[in-house]
Amino acid sequence: MKPELLCMSCMVRKGTAAVCPQCGYFDRGPENPQQLPPRTILGGKYLIGRALGQGGFGITYLAWDLAENKKLAIKEYFPMQISTRSQDHLTVSPISAKSRQDLDYGLTKFVEEGKALSRFKDHPGVVSMLAFLNANGTAYIVMEYVEGRDLKEYLKQHDGKISFDAALKILLLVMAALEDVHAAGIVHRDISPDNIYVEDNGGVKILDFGATRYALGEQSRSLSVVLKPGYAPEEQYRSRGKQGPWTDIYALGATFYRAITGRVPPESPDRLAEDDLMPPSSMGVEIPPNSEAALLKSLAVKAEHRFQTVAEFREAMLPKLVAQIVHRPVVPPPPPLRDYDDTALAPVPSSAHLPKLFLLAAISISILLSLLFYGASDNGSVWGWPLLPLVILYAVMLFVFGQMWKSIQDGHARTTPVNAIAYCFIPVFNIIWAFPVLWGFARDYNKFLERHSREGRRLNEILFLFSAISYVLGWIFIPFVSGSVASLLILLNACFLLPVVATTCDAVNSLGEPPVSQRITPLRVFSLYCVSGEYQGESVAVNSEGIVIGRNPSRANVVLSSDEISGRHVRAWQDSSNPGIWIEDLHSTNGTFYRQVTSSGDSAGWVRITESKLLAAGDRFRLSEDGAEFEVKAT
Repeated sequence: MKPELLCMSCMVRKGTAAVCPQCGYFDRGPENPQQLPPRTILGGKYLIGRALGQGGFGITYLAWDLAENKKLAIKEYFPMQISTRSQDHLTVSPISAKSRQDLDYGLTKFVEEGKALSRFKDHPGVVSMLAFLNANGTAYIVMEYVEGRDLKEYLKQHDGKISFDAALKILLLVMAALEDVHAAGIVHRDISPDNIYVEDNGGVKILDFGATRYALGEQSRSLSVVLKPGYAPEEQYRSRGKQGPWTDIYALGATFYRAITGRVPPESPDRLAEDDLMPPSSMGVEIPPNSEAALLKSLAVKAEHRFQTVAEFREAMLPKLVAQIVHRPVVPPPPPLRDYDDTALAPVPSSAHLPKLFLLAAISISILLSLLFYGASDNGSVWGWPLLPLVILYAVMLFVFGQMWKSIQDGHARTTPVNAIAYCFIPVFNIIWAFPVLWGFARDYNKFLERHSREGRRLNEILFLFSAISYVLGWIFIPFVSGSVASLLILLNACFLLPVVATTCDAVNSLGEPPVSQRITPLRVFSLYCVSGEYQGESVAVNSEGIVIGRNPSRANVVLSSDEISGRHVRAWQDSSNPGIWIEDLHSTNGTFYRQVTSSGDSAGWVRITESKLLAAGDRFRLSEDGAEFEVKAT
């Protein structure tokens, strides 16, 4: 795409129009003479657009990758206090000879910041650095362009503040990113709503690390380090203040405070003499007591009084499920009433067994002998050739039919093993019963797996249907047709009979083994992990007495505040005979939905609970369509 056809504000093709029809931007040059002119090309590859933002130590531009045709963001090292733009409007130079050393030192630190960012190229919570280049007497960090808006703009679009739950969802992602950044020995030093980006797809990223600014402040006492009032802890105001993860924790706490109250905390130096920070609850903010205590601790003026790691801060911020269960005993509700047979839900181990290789060999030999005998017979009459192959085949099938129906006897099978054998080998009855016995077995087997939540592979019902058709045709026509026609019918039987027997052997034998979800040790403990909702990241153990999740504090162990959730919404419990967690919807208004993990490891779709359901490790359930979501965990 030709650079002159792009809008420098949104990088959409505007053609030759003076005003961009997409965003209304009029190209009138840089808004500030310190900024690079739009349409400047860096490194022969990057087209510079409008400035996205300018701070005390750098300018960030919208850019376009001319080689890969995509939007980018490019950050330029430009400390305003000690640098200027030369007459060519490109080159960065010191404002005086005395500033040269500071400018060069800061450039070195800017390069180090770029290298540090490159370690997080694929991190979901940090804006990815794509390239680094030197040009115009300075350096540039090329970053991905994130579609969305910063948290400052996001809050403005939501009337200046958001709920505790909404803020927690966003800042938990920031905490995850900061934890990895701190583990790499890096402190951000500039966490604020300006540097937290909320993506259109729901993701959250942090950007604009303050390492260069901090290093320059340490290098030159003549430089005034610009801090964001209300977000910077007191140690950042002091030249000898020790900084570390606790520095970012203060800034993150201040960001959280701003998000839920709509107010920026008082500046930290002002709080040294008299701390007048108001708790959010005193301003009418709905926040769990333990979360408010954690938030206020993160905003402690002295670093030693704050959390020292992000993990400690996150754990304390999350509402405590376990504490509620331990300190507010609830009489467990009575066992659920069921209008179905409990015995049908208990796993039924199969004593049936089919030796696959032996059976396939026996059937193949009998079919081969049949083809030879029929091919050698001129009239093809069954009475004129040895009956041994037919006897072998029927004897094998007798065993197969008996074992396959024996494997799924739980009171719901449409026939018994004895009846299946009798009906298939008694003349006349065999034609009538071939379909319910052969095709019917595949259907009953698949239903058996569903009733008992077994992970076995489902049988192909179409294959069994055509096998039944070929079986009937064989019984009717083979004894009375010529050798060549009989041979074709035998081959037709073989095409369906062999794969049917092979899949039946695998299916029957798999029922003799415990399902994957049951291959556990007696000491395995199951718990519920909150995937989303106000308790996101928390886990709660579930015992045989069970817990109730709902909105009514007097009737539920785990209390959720959403209006979508009923007072007593769902009950969860374990029993000693089944590995996993039972869940039962307690006649909630908006229902409870579950999603189970299939044998291939994929997740099936959401299904509304109409009766009690046993969930294994990895399965999930949620309260209402958009309520809290929990996953069954095993330890």
